Amino acid sequence: MKRHKNYTPGDKVAYSAAFLRSTSQYTGDVPFLRGEIVAVEPLGERQLCTIQWSLDGKPVRMPSQYHDDGLGRVISPNLTLVSRLALDAA
Repeated sequence: MKRHKNYTPGDKVAYSAAFLRSTSQYTGDVPFLRGEIVAVEPLGERQLCTIQWSLDGKPVRMPSQYHDDGLGRVISPNLTLVSRLALDAA
């Protein structure tokens, strides 16, 4: 089984290249979103990360039918650290 990084609050993240390819998001704003993790919850062997997203340095409110705080929730395998973006793109 593939192991995933354990994220901590304060980590700077983006959607992983593999996730973007699997959802055919080659254009638009989503590949350029950057975020900071504000909370992490265990989810089996993975984590559910709560993220404050931004685009070009401006906060982005994520629409949700479950939460009204504007924060995004993403499982850890769909993320990468911003510092690893060039390494994970292959």
